[in-house]
Amino acid sequence: MWTHIGKVAAKIRREKKHIGSASLCIVLHAAFSAILSGCAGGSASHSSSLTVSASSETVRAGDTISFSAQGESSGAGQWKVLGAVTNGTIDGSGLFHAPDAVPRPATITVSYSVGDRTATHAIQVINPTPAITGVSPNTLRMAFSNVGITGHKFVAGAQVFVNGLAVPTTFVNSASLQATIAISSSSSQLSLTVKNPEPGSSTSPPILLPAAPQSVTISPSVVTGGAVALTISGIGFSADLAATLDDRPLVLASSSDSTVAATGYLPPWHTGTSIARIYSKSTGIEVATIQLPIVPTAVSFDVASRFLTQAGFGPRPDLVQHIQAVGLSAFISEQQSMPPQPYAWSDPGVITIIEHSVLGPNPLRLRVAWALQSFLVRSGISQQGTNYPFEQKMEADSTGNFRDLLTDVASDTSIAQMLTLAGNVAPKDPAQHPNQNFARELLQLFTIGPSLLNEDGTIQTNPDGSPIPAYDEATILDLSRIFTGWNYGPSVDPHYTFYGIDWSAPLVANDSQHDKGQKTLFGNITIPAGQSTTQDRELALDAIFAHPNLPPFISRILIQRLVKDDPSPQYVKRVVGVFKDNGHGVRGDLASVVRAILLDPEARAGDGDPSPSDGFLQEPYLFQLFVMNITGWTSSDAQAAYLPCKLDECIFNPKTVFGFYSPSYRIPGTSINSPEFQLLNDVTIINRSQTLWAILTGQQGGFRRISNSVWLTQNFPKIPDLVDALNHLAYHGQMSIEEQQLIVSYCNQLQTTDPLLPIESAIFLALNADNFSVSH
Repeated sequence: MWTHIGKVAAKIRREKKHIGSASLCIVLHAAFSAILSGCAGGSASHSSSLTVSASSETVRAGDTISFSAQGESSGAGQWKVLGAVTNGTIDGSGLFHAPDAVPRPATITVSYSVGDRTATHAIQVINPTPAITGVSPNTLRMAFSNVGITGHKFVAGAQVFVNGLAVPTTFVNSASLQATIAISSSSSQLSLTVKNPEPGSSTSPPILLPAAPQSVTISPSVVTGGAVALTISGIGFSADLAATLDDRPLVLASSSDSTVAATGYLPPWHTGTSIARIYSKSTGIEVATIQLPIVPTAVSFDVASRFLTQAGFGPRPDLVQHIQAVGLSAFISEQQSMPPQPYAWSDPGVITIIEHSVLGPNPLRLRVAWALQSFLVRSGISQQGTNYPFEQKMEADSTGNFRDLLTDVASDTSIAQMLTLAGNVAPKDPAQHPNQNFARELLQLFTIGPSLLNEDGTIQTNPDGSPIPAYDEATILDLSRIFTGWNYGPSVDPHYTFYGIDWSAPLVANDSQHDKGQKTLFGNITIPAGQSTTQDRELALDAIFAHPNLPPFISRILIQRLVKDDPSPQYVKRVVGVFKDNGHGVRGDLASVVRAILLDPEARAGDGDPSPSDGFLQEPYLFQLFVMNITGWTSSDAQAAYLPCKLDECIFNPKTVFGFYSPSYRIPGTSINSPEFQLLNDVTIINRSQTLWAILTGQQGGFRRISNSVWLTQNFPKIPDLVDALNHLAYHGQMSIEEQQLIVSYCNQLQTTDPLLPIESAIFLALNADNFSVSH
């Protein structure tokens, strides 16, 4: 503005001497009009009559438009493009040549000057319209093809479209693009276009591209549950390629120009046919959907997982899948043919038994050994390894004969210590009697029970309804005389010797301390006088083994410990028949008895439709080991061995000779026989829940966070999939839809930065539920 004022003042000075007052007013009016015009930003710098216009307010890069000037002396001026040379050029006729690329900024200004007068006009340069001249290959055959596109006026950000859908595109240069194109098996001809981006987005004319897709195949053509490795043929590897198996993503890797390797995980409870889907991530185009038959298994995943709650220490995923493949009967045969696992005095105590139970190859043998020890109660001591000798006997006897087990029990040091058998001598005074502890518990708890039983396990009664005793006091007194003369032997292994007793050595007989008189058992079995300590014991054990109460008493307890707390009399009777005769004339064959228990129709009825009254409450030790198996526990230190005591079942150290619970215990207020409920109360329920959370979060000694659970967390990282896995692994498919939805909903709404918290919460909610604690 001040420049204009100065020029006007100079003009007044030059012309003042030639004009009058009136003329001066005209000059001043014109001058100030010019000033106001300049301040208002008009296109004419010196004269309101000089202006510039363009044939279009936009021009595509590489194109031309015309500029023209209007006003005084407009034909004698000079054209100029303001700014850098990258803004384009203009010739003397006003023909503007836009640059090949859009400048930054995209608005450019053209000026026209006449003398000291200049007019300007601004326009916008926009992207050019692309054109396609060729495509390579000229026919698409692969489901996924990397295609080269040649043409003109491509710009950075250009996008290739196939049948109107954007596909992954790489800008090479203005004449070349690369694109990944997916075609479905039904494709025959594709319409290809290129679209340049803003400013001035525009699309090329289409070009037709033939397609003759070869078939897509997958090998192997059948799949099995678990980890899968597939080869997809007829398809080129591309970052745009995606594939799923039953809606679960597969991990893809280039194998060759026409094949892709795919790995993933197929939930092993899927049956029938699995659906493989191959598609484009960018467009969603499904290039192939292939049905892959799932190899039938001997039994379902759910049946196998339930079976391991009876034939092991809970569903361990690898063993579940093995049982799926071989079936229940074959699994029992495998397990019973395996030798007992060895123990060494240097092993770190109870944790070794836990490791064998959870991580070892032979859980059935150890589960039966644990069942036997639920009623063959002994005294444990805290010294490392002292539990191994009796554990080894029970593991060996679990597939042996019950008669041999009776000898092991009667000669065991820890049993003798618990029941004051060692040092029990014949009194010199006939009016005195030997200690009766072992004799009484041998009959009442270990073999035949207090009442006579029918073959179906029901109690025989007198006419008044009272139970008929299985033995009398005379039998107890004479049996206590039979078991005189047994003592701790000399130390054989110093590693197992504590307090002067070798806990690995059997009792030794001392005939000088034995009552050699005649004895009578059960009113009709005579033990002759004058026999040795060992001879008397063998005859007494033979008599007990032959007692008609032994098969129903032992069979019912083993059914309770393996399958269900309240078996029907018919179930007991069927197992008793096998106890009495294994089919080869052998009585007391525990391997056959266990097989009969596990494969009985009543045991297997729950595989399809479990009854609410079936099954058993997981006692604390089983609950701990079930959780360890489900969550994939791996040995880290011995702290897990202290957990049973924390859960109020300090294994190998029951408070009384009756063990942790009575086989005849009934849930208060009901007629339901369920021994483990004797350990359940408000305190133990809370303790169990708190301990479970500590296990999952790694706050419990001997356990690490659930992130170490490879099977659960790696194969099922999403909460809905994880809950589905827990339904089949921990609930053998019986978790209600409502419970699953509640767990998923709760975990999905958690506000946390800890990615493991939803996982831990889902597992906790599933395993803390009553429906899990009671194994149906």
